[in-house]
Amino acid sequence: MKSIWLNLPVKDIQKSKKFFKAIGFRENPMYSKVEHFASFFIGENDFVMMLFPEDTFKSFSHNEVPSTLKGTEALFSIDAQDKTEVDEMAEKVSKAGGEIFAEPAERDGWMYGFGFTDMDGHRWNMLYMDPPAERAGMEKMPEQ
Repeated sequence: MKSIWLNLPVKDIQKSKKFFKAIGFRENPMYSKVEHFASFFIGENDFVMMLFPEDTFKSFSHNEVPSTLKGTEALFSIDAQDKTEVDEMAEKVSKAGGEIFAEPAERDGWMYGFGFTDMDGHRWNMLYMDPPAERAGMEKMPEQ
């Protein structure tokens, strides 16, 4: 295998493009002028995310697009370098019109993150993980 990318169905390509640009995803320059789908790079390794109108997505997935109001099929996680990056992303998401379903907070003494939905209800989270604190926490856990 050479690579992997993410394909997501969206209701409105232009609204979704605006949202993802506003939260800092980098538009793929190869497709920046295309109107009927969108492509973004995520992270320093340029993970590719493709956005397609729901009808187009259904045509190649050979399946219906599920309601994101009724369930969650996947949670897309983004690594943060520190707590400040998490807080800054939460602010960007709010300003861009995303919905925060889990406010920035610490969990288990070694993770700090928040969760949000994009314009189409796809669920994302951003986490800062502190490995030394994780190891210390694991050492304190009772054996099973």
